[in-house]
Amino acid sequence: MDDPSSPEKVDILGEFNLLPAIFDIINSVQKTGDTQEMVKKVNNFRAKLQHCRELLNTVPGLDMSCEEQKALLEKHKKELERKSALVVKYKDLPVFSEAIMKEML
Repeated sequence: MDDPSSPEKVDILGEFNLLPAIFDIINSVQKTGDTQEMVKKVNNFRAKLQHCRELLNTVPGLDMSCEEQKALLEKHKKELERKSALVVKYKDLPVFSEAIMKEML
């Protein structure tokens, strides 16, 4: 989870905002006409696109179909409901009630 390229830690707007790079390329073509600068900016743009592709490939669940993802979601929802019901059931047991009373004293 400490992977800096993990989807949870990526600034989506910053990483996938391609318009500034395109704008730089257009400005370079219109104003300078310097081919080396244009090539450099196009290569930077290609590198950014490749980085975006790599980030997209790290998104969990891409190997599953939509139906499989929905089934997994339903399975986890049912598991959450079951465990929530168990928490409610077990928190009223005398063992836990006594422990809570002792903490209050």
